[in-house]
Amino acid sequence: MKTLGASYIPHITLYVTEKIRNYADKTGTNSRQIAFRDPSPDLHLANPPATSGEQVLLAVNGVFKLSVGDTYAIWATHQSAGIQAEDFTSLYDLLARRPECQVRFEWASDN
Repeated sequence: MKTLGASYIPHITLYVTEKIRNYADKTGTNSRQIAFRDPSPDLHLANPPATSGEQVLLAVNGVFKLSVGDTYAIWATHQSAGIQAEDFTSLYDLLARRPECQVRFEWASDN
């Protein structure tokens, strides 16, 4: 078990797969998803697992609040209307430019 200390930095790795990008291009924006891996234990995405009925709010870099309702992806359909949906779309568009490129996001906790 990892001990949280001064050098600990919360993190998550996000990416868009080429398969999903191609599928979403054909079927529409509701099929969009951002895959994730390697979330910090303190993000509480796996225990208990995030589900569509029990979504977890994740603030990527402490700023971009996205709803996670899956154990491996952040879906467009789980986002609230407004800024949350816009942030998802912007992040998806950025990551989809380089499909399969896994980007690690880190942030210092201000708590």
